[in-house]
Amino acid sequence: MFKLKKLKSLFNKLNISNKNSDNSNSDNFNPDNSNSDNSNSANIDHKNCSYCNKSFTEELWCKECDPFMMIEGWSSGNNEIDKFIKDTIYGARNKRRKLLEWVPFDRFKDIIQIGEGGFSKVYSATWIDGPKICKKYREWEKRPIKVALKRLNGSENYMSAEYLNEIKILWDLCQMHEGCLSFYGMTKDPETEELIIISEYADKGNLRSVLLHNFNNTLWKDKLLYLHWITHGLDSLHKLGYFHKDFHSGNILQTTNPNR
Repeated sequence: MFKLKKLKSLFNKLNISNKNSDNSNSDNFNPDNSNSDNSNSANIDHKNCSYCNKSFTEELWCKECDPFMMIEGWSSGNNEIDKFIKDTIYGARNKRRKLLEWVPFDRFKDIIQIGEGGFSKVYSATWIDGPKICKKYREWEKRPIKVALKRLNGSENYMSAEYLNEIKILWDLCQMHEGCLSFYGMTKDPETEELIIISEYADKGNLRSVLLHNFNNTLWKDKLLYLHWITHGLDSLHKLGYFHKDFHSGNILQTTNPNR
């Protein structure tokens, strides 16, 4: 017990000296090398809110502050979309830290159209910042990544019930089935004002293309693995109470991501 008290006393002294020391000494305690008053030794264990410096009330962030840092200052122009995205941010603590983001369109570059359907156009693009990835408590990690942008035709004037339902189904399925391509958030083209879904880029194309060009070289164990993930995905969709209605190999996207 005596040793424990001595250790606590020593730790407290270190905290005090950190506040009064010069910048070179503070680097030992602050991995971000920040000189802000909020970046003192109280944050060394990453269990304090990045905004108010109070202890975390939840695992992901302080309930009072941090969610507001992501939900304020933007709008999609559609109240239902705004509420939906903000609800995922509030609920991220209970969703394995997954959340959707509203991303300004100017944060994308190298936009190239790669496909078109009856209700949408699909593009590949580089997301300059990349998605927010929460590693532990308030440690955010962001990096540029290649993504797919799905432009919803006609969404500039009216977000139909069908579009809104598609977005909600996609989000629900991503929470339930780890094999789904990640759904990162939404953006809007400032010129056309059409809403756009941001998702993980399928760098291998679709299953039809993969099998057409490499069927003989694909091992049977890999073909069976394809079947396993397909049936698992359909099962997850059915458990949510939905049906695909357009199921074919051209709609089964493939990626080199080992987690898919």
